[in-house]
Order: sequence, then C-alpha cells, then structure tokens
Amino acid sequence: MRILLFCPRGFIDTSSGKHVFSLAAALPPLGLASIAAVLRQAGHDVSLWDGALRPSVTNAQWAQRIAAYKPDFACFSAVTSAFDDAHDVCRRVKELQDSIRTVFGGAHVSWGREQILARFQAVDYVVAGEGEFSLLKLVEGRPPETIEGLYYRDGPVVRNGPPQEPQCSMDDLPFPAYDMLDGFPGAYRLPLFNYRRHPGASVISSRGCVYRCSYCDRSVFRRSFRHNSPEYTFELVQWLRRDFGIRHVIFYDDLFTLDRNRVARLCGLLRSSRPGLGFNCIVRVGHIDKELVGELKSAGCWMVNVGIESGDQDMLDIHKEGLALDMIRRDIELLHNAGLWVKGLFMVGFPGETEQSIRATIDFACSLPLKDANVTAFTPFPGAPVFKGIESLGAFENDWSRMDCVNFVFVPKEIGSRQALERYYAEFIRRFYRRPFARRAYRRMFLESPHSYWRLLRHAAAFLGYASSLKK
Repeated sequence: MRILLFCPRGFIDTSSGKHVFSLAAALPPLGLASIAAVLRQAGHDVSLWDGALRPSVTNAQWAQRIAAYKPDFACFSAVTSAFDDAHDVCRRVKELQDSIRTVFGGAHVSWGREQILARFQAVDYVVAGEGEFSLLKLVEGRPPETIEGLYYRDGPVVRNGPPQEPQCSMDDLPFPAYDMLDGFPGAYRLPLFNYRRHPGASVISSRGCVYRCSYCDRSVFRRSFRHNSPEYTFELVQWLRRDFGIRHVIFYDDLFTLDRNRVARLCGLLRSSRPGLGFNCIVRVGHIDKELVGELKSAGCWMVNVGIESGDQDMLDIHKEGLALDMIRRDIELLHNAGLWVKGLFMVGFPGETEQSIRATIDFACSLPLKDANVTAFTPFPGAPVFKGIESLGAFENDWSRMDCVNFVFVPKEIGSRQALERYYAEFIRRFYRRPFARRAYRRMFLESPHSYWRLLRHAAAFLGYASSLKK
C-alpha cells in the first residue's frame, strides 16, 4: 500500500506571537515517525510530510500535493490547535480525489472519536489510542470491526472496533523513522537556550503517566506507563549520534525518572561509552534523589525541566496531583546544587486562579534557583479532566485553533478579563528574567549555547516584536 503520513502546520504564519514560538522551537513529529517505521518495516510504501516546516505552503497547496502523490491512505495526526488545519487539508484532498481514504489519529481525535466522524465527513477513519498497529491492520485490509481503537462509518452509522490495550512492548518497535523527516536534523530546532551543541534531536523513551493532573489529556495512553529498556534507548541515541551527527538530545518523556533503575542503567551506558553528546530530561518532583542526580550529571545531563505549574498550594492541590511547595523547593535546590541548569514549567490562568495566586506563583518562581522558565496559558483541552464543566468556572472560548497554550482561551471568574491575564503573564516574564540570577545565567549562556544566540540574532526582528508586545 502507498501511505502518506501528514503533520499539519498548526499555527498562523502571519500571527507574530504564534510564529515566534515556531521559530523558538520546531520539533519532529515523533508519533508519526514511529508509525512510519512500523509501516515501512511491514513492506509498505510510506512517506512522511511535516507541514510545520513549511509555513508558507497553504492548505490548498498541500492538498494538491497529496492528491498528486496518489496515496491509498492519507493519514493525519494533529494536536487540538492543529486540527482545523488538518481537516481543511483533508477536506480539500477529498474534493480533489475522493478515492483516497483518510485517517485521523492523535490525542484530539482519541478524545473525540465518533464525534469527529459524525461532524467531519471528509474523515473516513479515526484511530483512538496508539497508532502503529491499529493503522497497520487497517491498511492491510483487516475487517474494521476487529481493529482495536478504530472508529469508522457503516453507512450512516458510526461503529468501532474493540477497545485498545497497550499494543506491544516498546522495545519491539523499530526506531522512529527520523531518516524520513525531510531535512533532519538541520531543519528542526530544539528550544532556544535548551541545548549546548547543535544539531540536536528530541527522543521519547516512555509512554504514559501514572498521575492525573487536571489539565492533562490522557486520551491516548490513559493512566499507564511503559518504557524502552536502557539498552534500546542507548542504541537509539548511538544511532542518532553516528548516522545524523546529533550532539544533544532532549528526552521528552513525561516521567523520565519514574523508574529509577532504568535511568541509572541508561546513565551508566552513556557514561561508559562517552558518545560525545549531552542531554536534557524532564524530572518530576519526588522522583529524584542526590545519588540519581549525580548519575544524570555524570552521564552528560545538562538541563532538567521541572513541572511546577503554580506557586500557590491551593492551586496545586486542585490541579497538580501529589505536589507540595516544600517538595518543589527541595528538589530544585538539589538539582541546582549538582550544577544542572534548571528550567521551571509554569501555567497562568487555572480555574479558581486569583490575582493573589498568580502573584504568589511569580514570587515563588523568582525565589527559586531557576535559570529558565516556560510560562504557558492554562488551556482546558477537550480530553482533560478539567474540561468537563469548564464553562461554569469562567469564560471559555471553545475554539480549537486557539488552544495552543499561548492564547488565553479560558478566563477564570476570579480574574475577570483576558487582558488582566495577559498583563500578569507579561509581568511574570519581566520579573523572572530581570532577576540578577537570570541575567548572570544568560551571560554565561553565551558561552554555553552559542548556537542559540545565532538563531536569536537571525530572527531578531520577530523576537523583538514579541518582546515589545509584553511591555504593553
């Protein structure tokens, strides 16, 4: 079978705010790359196109290219904010060549399932959950009613196959098809100031999360956790280093350090082989200790991301399972004292958020030895627990295209206006990066991450425009 996997643009190129974020980071669609590897291994003719790399190509042009390619199946994966782009391309493809069968997957449609098929007639199939083997069975002609996680039309009726369980051991999967990504690795960009050496790559070595935070959509993996073995992950990293010249890796696992023994073994392999690269990872508070942090540091870990979200304990109790302010401070100081760059992840605008809770978060962030921060707009994704009843908690703009963690689509009753949230957001950024601690860190960063400064200068006009908007 001839199969095209397509990742839509998902942002508006002429919107300076969104475009700046696409310039700051462009990560490969690893979910599609994993599916591509499985399909290719089974002998199918597979191509993977990433629309996010070419924002100037219109949806109409993408549809023309897909129709001209003449795949048997055109498969789309889209986060919530990119769904409208994906469907627009899909609809245009159907208008040009109705015989092409269209499949949608990813977190958004794993939530929507039969609703997506009922509302969007250009979509022929939805795969809810993991895509590799359900899609493989579909393209190989298995009866749709036997395919786990598949939703399809039977005349006017939407039907589905059995519920999907975890489909395989993760070590049974081939390495994601990075080689099918046009321009990899140079065309992709790790987040600014989040790497020491270029080129870099993102890696996901586990799936799922055992926690249930209010804002997380777990429609694909649900409340489960599986991971690659240390040996598999090490071989993947070695391959990226050897065949693509990768010099820095960011592990985007939600719970990289959940299995302590796995991480310690991986660190031992990296340390003994000295592959000549550094790495970052995400650390969850409560899942590290001094010895493990030492293992990370000695194996080449340079930066750790820590999900903090709020500096108000009431907000944490409602929205972030199993977290306390004293635990956060303890672990961040442990990481900082080990010589790691520590980046805090925060949200603004939770349901129940007040001016006092936002200011408490800003004060808390500024009091910690954090050298970087990622501050996002709280976004109630349709598959997240908080989505149910969200309209009773504040003003909600249910526009999927704006659910990108950049736009404030939800305004809690206690705040009152989107403009107020935007002012608090700007205050957060200004106060955090004007700290002497942060200024010293970024002077040092000139030597630590020179490639990031080159990127910043190359796109100076766009970044300065965005910085100016925060002062208004």
